[in-house]
Amino acid sequence: MRIAFITAESFTEKRHGGFGWLIKVIGGELVRRGFDVTVLAWRDPGYPETYFVDGIRVVTYQYGFESRSVLRHLRDYWGFLSVLKSINADVFISIEAMVETLIAELTKRNSRHVVWAQDPFDWRDFELMASVDPHYRISRARFLVNRLVFGMAYKKADLVLSQARFYVDKLRRLYGIDPGRVVYLPNPVRIPDESSIVKGEEPLICYLARMDPQKRYWLFFELARQFPEYRFIAMGKPSVLYEGRYREVISKYRDLRNLDVRGFVSEEEKQEILSRCWVVVLPSIREGLPIAMLETLAHKCAILSSVNPDGLTEKFGYWAGRDDFANGLKWLLEDDRWRALGEEGYRYVSENHRLDKVIDQLISNLEELMRR
Repeated sequence: MRIAFITAESFTEKRHGGFGWLIKVIGGELVRRGFDVTVLAWRDPGYPETYFVDGIRVVTYQYGFESRSVLRHLRDYWGFLSVLKSINADVFISIEAMVETLIAELTKRNSRHVVWAQDPFDWRDFELMASVDPHYRISRARFLVNRLVFGMAYKKADLVLSQARFYVDKLRRLYGIDPGRVVYLPNPVRIPDESSIVKGEEPLICYLARMDPQKRYWLFFELARQFPEYRFIAMGKPSVLYEGRYREVISKYRDLRNLDVRGFVSEEEKQEILSRCWVVVLPSIREGLPIAMLETLAHKCAILSSVNPDGLTEKFGYWAGRDDFANGLKWLLEDDRWRALGEEGYRYVSENHRLDKVIDQLISNLEELMRR
C-alpha cells in the first residue's frame, strides 16, 4: 500500500514539533512493515525539495506561515498542487485538516483520504494563542473561512480519526461532524523497558517541548528561580520564527545555577534524562494532547501542566489551571506523590499508546477502508 502523509511539518533540525515526530515514528514503522511512505510537508529553510529520512521520502513545498498575504498563500497552494500531481498514493493521511487536505480530496479522486484530528482550533484557541504569539492574530472573517474549508475537508474525508477523545465533540461543535463517523486512534509512544527507568535520588524537574511562545517555557525558568534547591533541565529549541525572541528570554536566566538548558537533544539523551526525571512541566497556554505528555508518562514521570486533555493531567499529576506551578510542584514532591502517579501513568500508556498496538490499529483501519 502506498501512503502519503500531508502535514505542516516534518522532523528537521529547524522544527521539532509533535506533528513531525509523529510522522517520523509512524512513517518509519510503516516503512519497516513494507509500506511505501511519502510525506508532503512545508519546506524548512535550507532543505531541498526532496530528501529521505528513515526510508521515508519527504517532498516539500514553499509555505509562508508568517505571511498575511492572500496572494502569497494562493501561490503556495498552487505550489502544493504542482507537487501533489506527481504523488501516486492509495491513501492520503492529513495530520489535521489543512487547505491542502481539501485540494488533495478534490484532485486525487481515485485515492482514499483520511484526516487524523491532532489539534483542531476553535475561536477561543486562536484567542489564547494570539495572547502570546501575534502570528495567530486573525480576523473573524479568516477564521470563518478556515472553518468552512477545514469543515469541508473533514466531511469529504473517507475516514476521520481522532487522537484524543475530547476532540470528538469538538469536531461536532466546530465542523458539524457526526460523532459516529469519528474513530478514536491515539497517538503512539515508544515504551521503554521498566528496567531502564531508574529515578535519581534527588528531585529532577524537566521541560520537554519547543521553545515557542505558546509553550510559555519562561514559566519553567521562573519555577527554577523559585526552587534553587532542585535541579531543572530544559529540553527543546525554538522554531525558526522564534529564535530571536528565545535568545532575548533566555538571557534573563543565565544566572540560574540549577537550570540546565540543553536545547535539542537526541532520542537517546532524552530517554536518559526522562528516566531520571521526577516531574515534567508543560506550561503551554493551550495544547491538544501533546506527545510530550505521553513521553512523560512512558518514563514514569508525573505531569505538572496548565492543560488537562482527556483528564490525563488530573489522573497522573497536578493540573495547574491557574498557573499555580509552584503549588503544584510542592504537592507532587510532598510524600513522594509524583512516584505513584508516574507508575500509574506508565501503566496507562503501556496499555493504550504502545507503538505496535497503534500501528496495528492504523493498518487495520486502512485495510478496511481500501475494501470499501
